[in-house]
Amino acid sequence: MWGSLLTGLLALVIVAVWLLNRPPAINEADIWTGRVSQGELLAEVTATGQLVAPEIRAVTNRSDGVVEQVLLLPGAEADTDTVLIEMSSPELLDDLARSRWALEASRADAARERVETANEFLQLEATVANAESEYLGERMELEALEELEAEQVVSQLEVHRTRLRVEALHRRLQAEQSRLNRFDELQTAREEATAAQLSERRAEVAQLEERVHSLSVAAGFAGVVQEINVEEGQRLTAGEAVARIVNPEMLIARLRVPERRAGELMLEMPVRIAVGGHTLEGRIHRIDPTVRERRVEVDVTLPNERPGNLRPDLTVNARVEVARLEDTLYMPRPPWADPDSSAVVFVVSGSEAHRREVRFGQASNTEIEVLEGLVPGEQVVLPDMSRWQDHARLRIN
Repeated sequence: MWGSLLTGLLALVIVAVWLLNRPPAINEADIWTGRVSQGELLAEVTATGQLVAPEIRAVTNRSDGVVEQVLLLPGAEADTDTVLIEMSSPELLDDLARSRWALEASRADAARERVETANEFLQLEATVANAESEYLGERMELEALEELEAEQVVSQLEVHRTRLRVEALHRRLQAEQSRLNRFDELQTAREEATAAQLSERRAEVAQLEERVHSLSVAAGFAGVVQEINVEEGQRLTAGEAVARIVNPEMLIARLRVPERRAGELMLEMPVRIAVGGHTLEGRIHRIDPTVRERRVEVDVTLPNERPGNLRPDLTVNARVEVARLEDTLYMPRPPWADPDSSAVVFVVSGSEAHRREVRFGQASNTEIEVLEGLVPGEQVVLPDMSRWQDHARLRIN
């Protein structure tokens, strides 16, 4: 009796130990596997973005005023001289009218000054002629008195007085003649001053006329209207950006690459872009050195020949070819697997899954390179198994 009891107790102990050492079980319906293969692997970085027109011009108004009419809306084509917005400014029109009146007044002053200068010249000539006549007359009288003095008909005092008058008249004649000789210089200086004043008035009028003309705000650049930033009745100050014009013939793809993958990219890497139902081939030509919101901007040039329905802001999906690996080991990429990392995976063997430490290399969106830990043909559990990583093996029910 005691022998049977001991045998049963021993059996219970053996069963308990077996149950304690038995690996945990997972449901086969909760997992899926991927096969390890060997061959060519195309390592890629995927990203989304949009088409961008880098050649953009901001259209600004040059004068204060009120928007009267918006003539073009976004999406419309515009030439260099196409008017986008009509504005009005009564104050500017008043300034132009006053400037024109000032110009006409300056022209009238210039004409009056020319007449006065001509009259002044004639008066100066008459003054010189009169001074010359008086001088010559007095000189003739002096010569006559000097002859009479020799005959002692007149006194020396009278001759001396006459000689002083002749000298005074001669100095007066020289002064008047000098004024006449320098009159051309005076006239030139006056004409230059008048011309400068007229030029200033004309420039002021031309500037105001240009500002009035600029109330019709033109595109100034051939392209497509991307934005109109004003509305009718809005008052604007000079220099505000009222519209944006883009050149639709010049498009690039601007990608937003996750920062953890941006380090794999280099200039001139080939890129396959899906946009608007088309697939285009391009190349990286700029990588932003800064990170914004955990993304890095990457610009991709597009081929010259592309579909005509492409336009700025269209969403694009891109695949950047990082490397083409020949005869390498790879497997389907689990969601939790990062390039150039190490991880614990479970390899299916019959009704069990065995833990294995592996090292990953480069990756694409769907596959990842295996550097160590696996061999071709093995089936790897792909869901996240981190909760079981402390167990060497698992049962599959």
